[in-house]
Amino acid sequence: MAINRRDIVQMLRRENEELKARNQKIGARLTRHQQAFRALERMDETMRGMRDSFDLKRLINDLLALALHACDSENGSLILVDDDNNELVFAEVIGESRDQLIDHRIGIDIGIVGHVVKTQKAMLVSDVHSSSQWSSEIDQVIGFNTNALMCAPLFNNETVFGAIEVVNNRGDEFDENDLAILRVTARFVGQALNEAEEITLIKGEET
Repeated sequence: MAINRRDIVQMLRRENEELKARNQKIGARLTRHQQAFRALERMDETMRGMRDSFDLKRLINDLLALALHACDSENGSLILVDDDNNELVFAEVIGESRDQLIDHRIGIDIGIVGHVVKTQKAMLVSDVHSSSQWSSEIDQVIGFNTNALMCAPLFNNETVFGAIEVVNNRGDEFDENDLAILRVTARFVGQALNEAEEITLIKGEET
């Protein structure tokens, strides 16, 4: 059986293109992992310098921004539980819908964030529209289009008092490494909020 040189050339060309695509994907993932490592280092530095110049709002914004950078996303929120009103409050927001979303309130059991707060477990949802926990309430209010998200709870000892949510990756889909970064960020933010209470108490005693 004669070998068709054109077929061989086309086959080699396809294999070469597939190899390039795989290498690009590996390179992009490596870059993201490097970004994540640097972000975690910066989070640690930020936390260690917290007591020297304490600004809680700026600190939380910095931590959230680092998490977004590491996960290759532009939109994220810090959401706190309001026990008195049984609601979730968007206390800090980074992204295009910040002005509309900041201080916005939803029911404590609404959406994926409500599920995360209730179950005390982080979630990665690659397609929100296929999730039974998903609620489109926020998207409808602010005119946003959520495709994928990650959410991790914030703890004060054993009590959940809020969550961090990251929405829509710019490149590849969110993966378990991204979720691990978000969990670490949630721990840092929880620590920062707990430290804020302690610092407030100490300053109150000094005055």
